[in-house]
Amino acid sequence: MKKVFVLVVFMFVSITGVAQSDTDGSSTEITIEEQKEMEEVKKKVEKAEAKAKKEKKEAAEKKKQEKLQKQIKSKEKSISSEKKQIEKLQSQLEKGKLKGTLSPVDIQKKEDKIAKGQMKIMKEQEKLKKLNRKL
Repeated sequence: MKKVFVLVVFMFVSITGVAQSDTDGSSTEITIEEQKEMEEVKKKVEKAEAKAKKEKKEAAEKKKQEKLQKQIKSKEKSISSEKKQIEKLQSQLEKGKLKGTLSPVDIQKKEDKIAKGQMKIMKEQEKLKKLNRKL
């Protein structure tokens, strides 16, 4: 887009230069005017390029923020589901102990699963803190 714009501007300037060269004016005045026009065109092109670069940078930053938000929501969901699973295991353990249907091996297995889930929650919470700091 930028190249097309620059090309169109260049063609416009060269056409006006050809049209002016057909007249019998002094060549020094024409070249000075052409130089001024070229400088103005260059400034406009540079401003347009800077604006496009800024917009591109803002779009990239916005995309990055959206990605971070998505990751944060994912971590929160993971933590929530893991907490629910731990609560379920704890309730099963309590019911089993009250009824006396669980063997010591089964009790140990459930306790190990609960401990493992709690460790996973801690790790996920640390990752969540890091993501929140990036935001």
